[in-house]
Amino acid sequence: MEWISPVSTALGAVIGVGSTLLAERLRWRRDRITQAHATRQQLYADYSAALSRMRTALSEYAHAVQPVEERARRVRELFLSPGAYELRHQLAILAPLEVIDASQAAFLVLRETRDCLVAGADADSASYRELDEAFDGAIGRLRTVMRRDLGVSDHVVR
Repeated sequence: MEWISPVSTALGAVIGVGSTLLAERLRWRRDRITQAHATRQQLYADYSAALSRMRTALSEYAHAVQPVEERARRVRELFLSPGAYELRHQLAILAPLEVIDASQAAFLVLRETRDCLVAGADADSASYRELDEAFDGAIGRLRTVMRRDLGVSDHVVR
């Protein structure tokens, strides 16, 4: 009967260490999920803001009178300055496919808008107005899938 005491002590130690390791593993997993969610949330906000800045810059250009010889360079410069290209690469790594597809669609509309302006369109051009409307739809879809991925409710709490 002298073996019962050491065995029960060892069994207690194994149970204690095992439960501590399990608790730490679960905490690590929860923290990792929380961090990934926060990273995607920030990335989504940054990408949406970059697209918005890009659209605003292109819109201001479309409404302004600009010298023809500077048009292509200036429009491309305005298109690149908000940093959406870089953020798209991050999205391709961190976001689910539904978000990646919607982000690509919104970006492509702005790229078509850039090309339209380079070709000589302005704010009064039908092609420019169509692309501007298309961007509203594309950015709306993008925000919807981003919110869904983040688990944001569609209901507003007042």
